[in-house]
Amino acid sequence: MDPQQRIMLELAWEALEDAHIPANELRGESVGVFVGSSSNDYGMLITSDPASAHPYALTGTSSAVIPNRISYAFDFRGPSMNVDTACSSSLVSVHHAVRALRGGEADLALAGGVNILASPFISTAFAELGVISPTGKISAFSDDADGFVRAEAAGFIVLKRVEDAIADGDEVLAVIKGSATNSDGHSNGLTAPNPEAQVDVLRRAYADAGIDPATVDLVEAHGTGTALGDPIEATALGQVLGVNRADADPLLLGSAKSNIGHSESAAGVVAMIKVLEAFSRGTVPPTANFTEGNKFIDFDATKIEVVEDPREWPEYSGRRVAGVSGFGFGGTNAHVVVSDFTASDYEMPEREPSAGLIDPSNPDLVLLPVSGLLPSRRRELASTIAESLTVKSDLRAVARTLAARNHGRSRAVVAASSVDEARKRLGYVAEGKVTQGVASADSPSTSGPVFVYSGFGSQHRKMVKPLVELSPAFRARMQELDKVVDFESGWSMLDIILDDDKTYDTETGQVTVTAIQIALTDLLASYGITPAATMGMSMGEIAAAYAAGGISAEDAMLIACTRARLMGEGEKTVQGTDQEGAMAVVELSREELEAFVDKHPEAAGVEPAVYAGPGMTTVGGPGKAVDYLVAALEEESKFARKLNVRGAGHTSMLDPILGELAGDIADIEAKPLRIPHFGSVDGTHRAGETIHDVDYWIRMTRQPVLFQDATEAALAAGHTTLVEISPNPVAIMGMMNTAFTVGKPDAQLLFALKRKENEVATLLDLAAKLYVAGMPVDFAALAGDGARADVPHTPLHRNDLWTSARPSSSGSGPLGPKVTLPDGTIVYAAPADQIFSAMQVVELAAAEVDAGARVIAAEERAPLPAAGELTTMVRRGLGGLTISVYNGAILVAEGFASTLDLGQTTLPGVTDAPQPTPEVKAAREQLIRGATDDVEVVRWDPATETVEERLRSIVSESMGYDVDDLPDELPLIDLGLDSLMGMRIKNRVENDFQIPPLQVQALRDASVADVIAMVEEAVAGQSDAPQPMAENDPNRDPAQAVEQAKEAGAPAGTGVGVAPRDASERMVFGAWAKHAGKAAAGVTSQLPEIDREQAEKIAAHLTERSGIEVSADDVLAAETLEPLANTVREGLESPVEGNIRVLRERTDETTPSVFVFHPAGGSSVVYQPLTRRLPDNVPVYGIERLEGTLEDRAAAYIADIERLANGQPIVLAGWSFGGALAYEVAHQLQSRKGTDAEIPVKFIALLDTTQPSNPTPDTPEETKKRWERYAAFAKDTYGLDFEVPYELLETAGEDAMLQMLADFLATTDASEHGLAAGVLEHQRASFVDNQILAKVDMQRWAEVDQPVLLFRAERMHDGAIMLEPAYAEIDPDGGWGAIVEDLTIVQLPGDHLAVVDEPAVGIVGKHIAEWIAEVN
Repeated sequence: MDPQQRIMLELAWEALEDAHIPANELRGESVGVFVGSSSNDYGMLITSDPASAHPYALTGTSSAVIPNRISYAFDFRGPSMNVDTACSSSLVSVHHAVRALRGGEADLALAGGVNILASPFISTAFAELGVISPTGKISAFSDDADGFVRAEAAGFIVLKRVEDAIADGDEVLAVIKGSATNSDGHSNGLTAPNPEAQVDVLRRAYADAGIDPATVDLVEAHGTGTALGDPIEATALGQVLGVNRADADPLLLGSAKSNIGHSESAAGVVAMIKVLEAFSRGTVPPTANFTEGNKFIDFDATKIEVVEDPREWPEYSGRRVAGVSGFGFGGTNAHVVVSDFTASDYEMPEREPSAGLIDPSNPDLVLLPVSGLLPSRRRELASTIAESLTVKSDLRAVARTLAARNHGRSRAVVAASSVDEARKRLGYVAEGKVTQGVASADSPSTSGPVFVYSGFGSQHRKMVKPLVELSPAFRARMQELDKVVDFESGWSMLDIILDDDKTYDTETGQVTVTAIQIALTDLLASYGITPAATMGMSMGEIAAAYAAGGISAEDAMLIACTRARLMGEGEKTVQGTDQEGAMAVVELSREELEAFVDKHPEAAGVEPAVYAGPGMTTVGGPGKAVDYLVAALEEESKFARKLNVRGAGHTSMLDPILGELAGDIADIEAKPLRIPHFGSVDGTHRAGETIHDVDYWIRMTRQPVLFQDATEAALAAGHTTLVEISPNPVAIMGMMNTAFTVGKPDAQLLFALKRKENEVATLLDLAAKLYVAGMPVDFAALAGDGARADVPHTPLHRNDLWTSARPSSSGSGPLGPKVTLPDGTIVYAAPADQIFSAMQVVELAAAEVDAGARVIAAEERAPLPAAGELTTMVRRGLGGLTISVYNGAILVAEGFASTLDLGQTTLPGVTDAPQPTPEVKAAREQLIRGATDDVEVVRWDPATETVEERLRSIVSESMGYDVDDLPDELPLIDLGLDSLMGMRIKNRVENDFQIPPLQVQALRDASVADVIAMVEEAVAGQSDAPQPMAENDPNRDPAQAVEQAKEAGAPAGTGVGVAPRDASERMVFGAWAKHAGKAAAGVTSQLPEIDREQAEKIAAHLTERSGIEVSADDVLAAETLEPLANTVREGLESPVEGNIRVLRERTDETTPSVFVFHPAGGSSVVYQPLTRRLPDNVPVYGIERLEGTLEDRAAAYIADIERLANGQPIVLAGWSFGGALAYEVAHQLQSRKGTDAEIPVKFIALLDTTQPSNPTPDTPEETKKRWERYAAFAKDTYGLDFEVPYELLETAGEDAMLQMLADFLATTDASEHGLAAGVLEHQRASFVDNQILAKVDMQRWAEVDQPVLLFRAERMHDGAIMLEPAYAEIDPDGGWGAIVEDLTIVQLPGDHLAVVDEPAVGIVGKHIAEWIAEVN
C-alpha cells in the first residue's frame, strides 16, 4: 500500500479530532473527501518489478484510492475524489470541496493533499530541467532565487458550511469566502505559466468571494523561487490586488515553500494551514531566505511587499483577509480567498447555550470517556490522557475535548472530581480494572436499551426537587407540563415538588410521576440518550407511549390527569365501606391464584392485577377478601404482603369509571410508533403501528398488567439493557426474576433516579453505563458549554513497512544474470545497491534453482555492502542446495535449502507405540473412514530437528507463546497451562514422537525442561521412567500442592492476576519468567524486585524479539508487566482484529472462506494445525470468544463474516462448542436466502460437536449433582475450595449460580493456588460455554438445509465425562441425524480432545479440502 494512503488515513483521523468532530458520528453521512496527489513514486517502484506483482497492489498503488480508502474506512458517503493538477492539486481539492458543500453534495468535507518522495525519478527529471536549486533552498521573490527544493508534506483541513458550523457549536478558524480555478491554455510552453490566466483566476476568485482585492492583507503565493515563475506571479498579483491600493497598505507576500520546500501536490494545503495558523496567532510570519527583491519585479508599481519579519495583521478592511495561490506545472491555476470569522456577520438563530448537568454540591464532578476499537487501544489512550493531566488541568475542559473524540466499540468512562482522582481512575482503565467511578466494556451490546416506565409506587416526598432546582432544561419541561395539569385538574405539581410541607395522594402522585417520566425522557434525549424500545407497567404505559412517539406530551398528561382523578373519586366514594378495595403482592402464579379463589369462597372477588415476575402476582379486590388471602398464605409460610393503597387497580372494581374515562379522553390523537413498544396491555408492537387510541387506555386501566410478559418479550428480542425511568426503581426486582427465569442472568438492569441518592450522580452514572454498552451519549452536553483542553491525540501504532520490489534494467530479476559453471555450480551477479537483504538473496536463489527447495538454515556472515557487486553461488549436494553470497572474496551470507520430503522419514531409535490386535485394528480401519493412505503423516524427524526443538514448537503453539519466549525452568502451570492446553500438548507429543501415552499431570507439574527430558527418555526406550502422579491418583494431595505454592510466595499486593491476553503480553510474561526465575502473578500484578543483571537479560531478550529498544532501566522501572508489553507491542503485528483472528489471508477472489469458531472457553488459535492441512489458497478466519447467549454471539459475528466473505460463498466449521456457534450462524443466515444480503453457506463442518444419547434431565436434583461434580473437579485439579451455595441454587436458579461462579473466579487470586490467572478464566468460560451447549435444542435448527460434514471422535475425553457422565454414551450421529438430511460422518481416531491435532486433524483437513474442491 502506498504510504500516501496510510498518511492521509492518519491525518483524516487527526483532523477530525482537531476539529472536535467525532468520526463515529459521521458514518453513513454526506462527508466528502478531496485529496490532491500527483506523484505515485511507490506505485512506480512496485510496478517496475514484475516479481512483486500482487492483487492488493492494484488498490494499494492507485492514487484514486487515497480518498476512496478514507471514505471506505470511515464510511463516508459524500464525493470521494483524487485531484491531480500537479503543484496546485491540494488547492484545487479545496475548491472542489467548497463547491460540493455549496451545492449540497456534502455536508462536511476533508480537503488536502499529500506528497512523498519514494523514487529518484521525478527529482532526476526536475534536475535535468534545471529547476532544482543548487544551493538547496527556496528564495521566493528574492534576487538570488535559483530554483526550488522538493519536499514531503501532507495536510487536511475540515470544511463545513458556515451556517452548519455555527448551529453545531463548532470552533471556526476561518471562512473561505470564495475560490476559482482555470487553465493556462496555450502558453509559451506546456509548463510555462500564462500571466493572463493568472490575472483571470484572481479576478474570478475575488468576484466569487465578494471582496475588494485592494483590501486583502496577505497573499500566500505559489512562490517557487524560479526565475520565470516569481516575476509572472508578482505581476499578476499587482494587476488585480495592487489596483486602487493605497501606498501605505502594501499587499504582503509570503511563501511557505521558503520554509519547508516545495511539497508539490500538498503545497496548496500547506499554504492554507500556514494562513490559518497566522490567523489564530494574529501574526504574519516572515518569508525565509529573502535577501533583496527580484530585479524583474517592480515592487513599488505592484504595491507588493515580501514579509521579512513577523508583524501584526494590518487588517486594512477592519478584518483579516488573505489569498492563497497554487499553480500546476501543467497549467491548472487556483486561488482561494480566506477571512477571519465573526459570528455576527451571519443571520443565524441564537444557539441555546448548554448548562450541562452539574451538581452544586459537587460542581467539579465530570465524566471522562475514553474508547478505542480494541480494549488494548482503550487502555493505552487512558494511560496517555492520565499522563497528560497536571495540577493545572481543567477537568471539565478535558471532558469537553474527550466528548468530541471518536467513540470506538471498546469503551470506558471515568467519573472524577479532581485531577488526582481522574489520574488514578484512568490508571485503573489503563490496567484493565473496573472499580468505583469506572465503567468499562470491551464491546458494545448487540441491541440498544429499553426504557421501562414503571407504575404507581415510585413516588416519594422529595422526588426531583434537586433536579428541578439545578437543571434549567428539566425545570422548563416540568413547567410546561404543569400548565397542562393546572388546566385539566386545577392544581400545581411544582407547588408540591418545591414545598416540603406538602405531600402526595393517589391523584397527585400518579400525575406527577407521569410528568417526571416524560421530563426525564426529554432530559436524557438532550444528552443523546434515547431508547431503542419502550416498555410500560400500569400507568407507566402513558409515559412509555410518549417516549415511543405514540402520543403527544399534552395528551399523555390529559390521560394521566383524567385517569388519576376518576380513580381518586372512586376510592373516596367507597372508603370505609365493604366495597373499599385493597391490593397485595402474593407468592402465587396465575393458575395457583385462580385455583385458590375457586377453593375459598372467602377470597371471592380477588383478581390478578399485575403479573410482575415469575411466581409473584399483585392482586386486587374487596378489602376483606384480600385480607383473607394474605392471612391464608402466611399460614402456609408463603410470601404475602398487603400494599398501602386504597382501591384495587386493574380489576373489575374500576368498571364504574371506564365510561367517563373514555368520554373525557375522546379527543386524544394516536400517532405511529417511532420505535418498538413492549406493552403490558396487549403485547409487542413494532415501529410504524398506531395503537394508542381511547380503547387502548381503557384496556390499560382495566386489564391485569402483563409486565412479566413484556419483560420476556424484550429479552427475547435481544435487548440486554433495561432502564427504569421513574423517581425510584420499583420494577427492577420483577425484571431480575424474569431475566433469571428465561436464561438471561447477564441482563443489565439500570435506573435513572433513586430515592435518597444524588440525582445528578445517578443520571451521570446511568450515562456512563449506557455509553460503555454502545449508547451514543452526548458528553459535551453533559459537561456544558465552555473552553476545551489541549488533550493528546489518539496514539497511532505504526509499523515499518516497505515493498520488496527492486527495479532491474537488465530484465534478469533481482539476482542478476545467471551463469552455470562446468562443475554445475550456478552463479548470479547483481548490483549491491539493488539488494536490501542477504537473507532475501538466499531464499530467492533457492527458489530459482529448485522450486521445491525450502531454506532450513541461513546465517549472515558480514554486512551487506552499499555498492559494488554481489555474487551468489548455488551448489547441489546430497539432500539439498548450498547457497553462498560473496562481496568479492568476503562471504556475506550462506544457507542450506532442503529438497527432501522430510515428512515420511523413519524414526530410528524411537519406541513404537503399542499396536492394537489385528481384530481391533481391522475394525478400527473400517470405522475410521478418513484414515486413508493419502493423508500425509506429521512426525518428528531426528535428522532435521532435536527433541527439544520439536517439543518447544508444540508447547509454544498450544499455549500461544513464541518459541523464544518459553522459559525452560518454570512449571507450565505457571505460564497459564489449562486442561485444554495440557491435553493438546499430550496428544501432539504422543503423535509426533510416537511414544507411549503420557500422564496429563506430568505436563501440569513439569517445566519445559522436564518434559524434554521425559520425551527424550521415552524416545530412547526408557518409557518406564517415573512421572508425576496423575490427577486422579489417590496418593496425590492437591491441597498440599496449594500450600507449597503459597509457601513459595508471591509479592505482597499482587491481587488477582490477569493472564497474558495477546502476543506482546505473552512475550513479556515469558521473558520475565525465563530470566527472573519465577513467573509474575499476572500482567497487571505488582512485580517483585530483581537485580540489574536480570533486568539487562530481560531487556536484551525483548529488544531482540520485538525490534523495539528496551533498556534495563525500563525493566527496573516497570511496576507491572503491562507497560513493557505496551512498549514491545509496537514491534509486533497482532493477528487478531476485533473478533477475528486471521489464520490465513485471502489470496484469490473465488475460493470459499472457512470460518472456524472458538471451542468452549478457548481461542481459535487451536485451528492452526487445521489451517496448515488446508490448501494454501483457502482463506481461514478464526472467530474469537464473546460473552452472551449463543444467539447474541452469532448475531454479532455475522457482520465480520459478511465483510471477510468478500461476496464469495463460505464454509462454517467448529470444534465442540464451536460447532454449535457455526450452526447458529448458519441458522441466522438462512433467513437471508433469496435476498441481496444472502451469504451462501456451502457446507458446515462439525468437529465432534455432539449431545449425549440420553441427556441429563434438567431437574433440581441433577443440577445439584452437576455442581457437586464441578466443585470436586476444582478441588482435585486445582485445589480450589468452591463451596456450592445450594440455597442460591434452589432460590435463584442455575443462571444466578453461573454469575456467582464468574464472580468467584474473577476475584480469586490464582497465584495463591499455584496457578496462572488464565487457568481460572479458562475454567469459568469453559463452564459457561458448555452449559449453553448442553441446553441447546437442536430442533430449532431443523430448517437449516446445508450439507453437514460431521467428524466423530472415538469417545468423549475423561474430563468431560467426569463432569457430565451422560457423555459416556453418544450416538454415532451425535444427535444430528434427527435434523440433518444431508449428513456425512467421518470417524476419527482418539478422543474428543485429539480432534484438532495430529494425526486426527490430518483426516479432518483432507475431507474439508475435498469438499471445498467439490463445491468450488
